[in-house]
Amino acid sequence: MEQHSVQVGTQYYRESIYERLRQLQEEENLPVVLHEYQQGKRWLIDCEFQIEAIEDIEDRETTKKIHSYYLANAIAETILLHWEKDHIRWLLRRKFKMKREEVVQVFEKALHYLNEESREWKGYRIHRKASLVNQIVKCLESQPLFDMEGFLRFRAKGYKEEINKAVSYVVNEHVIATEYVEFIQLLKHFVDSQESRVHTLHVGITKQGKFNLYNEDGKKMTKKTMDDLFFMDSSQELTYEDMLVSALIAVAPREIVLHIRYEGYQDTLQTICKVFEGRVSYCPGGCPICEKI
Repeated sequence: MEQHSVQVGTQYYRESIYERLRQLQEEENLPVVLHEYQQGKRWLIDCEFQIEAIEDIEDRETTKKIHSYYLANAIAETILLHWEKDHIRWLLRRKFKMKREEVVQVFEKALHYLNEESREWKGYRIHRKASLVNQIVKCLESQPLFDMEGFLRFRAKGYKEEINKAVSYVVNEHVIATEYVEFIQLLKHFVDSQESRVHTLHVGITKQGKFNLYNEDGKKMTKKTMDDLFFMDSSQELTYEDMLVSALIAVAPREIVLHIRYEGYQDTLQTICKVFEGRVSYCPGGCPICEKI
C-alpha cells in the first residue's frame, strides 16, 4: 500500500473542508486519512491518500489525479457555500458602503442571483464550481500544499471578478428599485394632496397602443379640453406613456377606469395603479367606451 500526502492550509474554513472530506470518506469510500494541525491562527489539514499497489506508473498518476479532483471538489464547494457569502457581505459593507438593513436585503438578492437556476444562463453555479475545481487541481499538480486564502487572494482573480460583477449588478438593480419606490411615494403624496379636477376619468387604450381620455359621460375629450385641463408643456420631450401618466397626475381624478385592448404599457399601468392606489379599476369589456376603441 502506497500513500501520497496533500496539505490544505486555511484560517477560516477548516471545519467546512474537513467535514466535506469526511463525507467523501463515508459516501465515496475515499481512501484518505485526515490529520489536523494548528499553526497560530491557521490550520493545516494533512490528507494522506492511500493507493493500492499499482505497478503501472500511468495508472498510479491517474489515481493521484482522481484524489486531487475529490479534494479540489471539497475546497470549491466550501468556497461557494462559505467564502462567497463572506465576500458578498464584505463588498456590500466596504465597497458599496451599505447600512446593515440594506446589506441584509441585497445579500439575499445577490445569493439568489448567483445560485438560482432560473437565470438566463442555467447551470451558472455549476459552471463557477467547475472553473474553481480546474484551477485548484492545477495548483495541486504543481505543489502538494494548497493555501486556500492565498489562492483566493492571488490565483482566483477571474472568479472574483465574476462575483464582483454579479454583486454590482444586483446592487444597481436594488438602487433602481429603491429610487422607483421613492418616486412612486412622491407622486402618490402629490396626487393625494391635490384637489381632484374631475371625479371619474376613463382611459381607452387601443390595440395599437394609443390612448384616449373620456369624461364621466363616456365622451371623448377634445384636444382643447385636454390642454385646458392638463396644462401640458409642449416644450417637454415626453414619451406616449409619460404623457398618459402626466395627464392623470395633473387631473388627479378620484376614479380611473382603464379600458385596455393593448398588451403593452405593463410597467406604466403598474405605476398608475400604485400612484392612484385604490382609485383604479379595469373595465371587463363590453361597455360603450370599449366598443369605441
